[in-house]
Amino acid sequence: MKKTGKIMSAALAAVVVIGAAGCGGGGARTADTTAAGGEAAAPVETTSAMPVTEDPNKEIDVLPDYEEIADIGTVDTQNELGTGKLYEVGKTADTIHALCWFDFYNVTPEREIAKLFAERFGGTVETEIVSSLEIYDRLGILMASGQSPDIMRVSDMFYPSYYINNRFTALDDWLDKDSPTWAELGDIIDSFGYNGNHYYFPYALTATEYGITYNAKDIEELGMTDPMDLYFAGEWDWNAFEDIMMRWKNDHTDKYPLSWPTNFAAQLAATTGVSVIEMKDNQIINNLKDPNVVRAMEFIEKLYREEIFWDGWHGPDQLDSWSGTLFFMMPLDWALTCGQEFWFRNNYEGEIRSVPMPRDPESDTYYLYGITSGYVVPSGASNVQGAVSYILASRMYASDPEVVAADREEKMYNGGYFYAKCPECKHQFESERDDVNATCPECGAPRKPKYKLTYTPEQMQIYDDLVDPTKFTFVFSCHPGFGTDTANNLTEIFDSLSSQGEHYSYKLDEYYNAIETELDKYRALMNE
Repeated sequence: MKKTGKIMSAALAAVVVIGAAGCGGGGARTADTTAAGGEAAAPVETTSAMPVTEDPNKEIDVLPDYEEIADIGTVDTQNELGTGKLYEVGKTADTIHALCWFDFYNVTPEREIAKLFAERFGGTVETEIVSSLEIYDRLGILMASGQSPDIMRVSDMFYPSYYINNRFTALDDWLDKDSPTWAELGDIIDSFGYNGNHYYFPYALTATEYGITYNAKDIEELGMTDPMDLYFAGEWDWNAFEDIMMRWKNDHTDKYPLSWPTNFAAQLAATTGVSVIEMKDNQIINNLKDPNVVRAMEFIEKLYREEIFWDGWHGPDQLDSWSGTLFFMMPLDWALTCGQEFWFRNNYEGEIRSVPMPRDPESDTYYLYGITSGYVVPSGASNVQGAVSYILASRMYASDPEVVAADREEKMYNGGYFYAKCPECKHQFESERDDVNATCPECGAPRKPKYKLTYTPEQMQIYDDLVDPTKFTFVFSCHPGFGTDTANNLTEIFDSLSSQGEHYSYKLDEYYNAIETELDKYRALMNE
């Protein structure tokens, strides 16, 4: 899950990286690798197929033994629908090597996909863990030394620069874009195509991109209509968003209404139906002067004058964040997960809710910044078959009716949830839920509660809506993928509006030509 924050630079093929992390982490072991030229690289963290965990409750938890689950003979052909001519039917996936800033066995949805990968394809995952600010440099070192990882989670920093620079494996001969498995996403797969090749087969359009998260109790105490109610009534727009924040500001003069990330500006611009920079018909289009983008930027200028923004990043996993602000703008799943877990561990009460970005009041269409979930295979990967099997497992996670139903039921379960073993005698229960026992049948000790993300029916409906093209029109932007200089210049423009109160027209005059110069470099590469 991506962590919202300031955009940072990474010097690899002129690509930038935005910080990313989940609420939790996992243990790791140290392994040696070799950099280009035969010199020893810095030690890196990898996880084994049965990862170590630092959770103090690990003795009363039960972690899947992925190696045991993956001990299957051959792969059932029903699991291989949607594959291409290079995919070897029936072959188990073996171990794939992932490069990531988190353990594939320790976050959602990767842990669920990894289990499907083991069950259906006989595969396990070993993750090399590096910081999110080092991952692209690390990829360059591994590729140069002939040790490319097999798989990476996709990043919006990849397209189009990594495609242009041949950093990924074209998957057209491994997966069949026109098969029923992928047909639903065919247009999106094509939108990420380059030079007639498809390097990225997303497993789903996702509901986890930016929105607004808050404590329902705060809205109630303001005497305002809840944003979730406004959304379902078709009244959640920029004006309603501003009205609630202004009421909060007037009632809480020592607090700020909004904790925001730098890319707030691009997210807001997308609600007008325009992406700040887009790829269309193999053309790079700069929309920074588009009237709708200008209007969105002027709205941000207005919010700054109204003292809406809380300077710096304040996440929902800190006490002072909940006491100091009203709204968090960040990826919805990440906000809900971190917020609920923090409240659980600190015995807070209330309801955390998440809603989409507010609609542009001048548009009859509800536009949102579109985001997909998926994985790419770096060039030089040694186990492409295994990586493609993991991509197939991810598609199953999003589309197999039984898998989807089970995942949905788990998310909406709101009863008692406990560690699998008794905290006193280590008796193992049949279920983590309280529908079996609330106390230990052997020693009588009460079960220890365990955190679980929970969706209310209303929240689940919003997440359903957020992947429904009949409810939203999605705007896909590729502005993060045009190199460090472009990203830094865009950050200078966008960040200055909400942190310094600069005027968009002035900043655009200052940086527009520099951005065009950088985009021209990519235009030239595309025409070679």
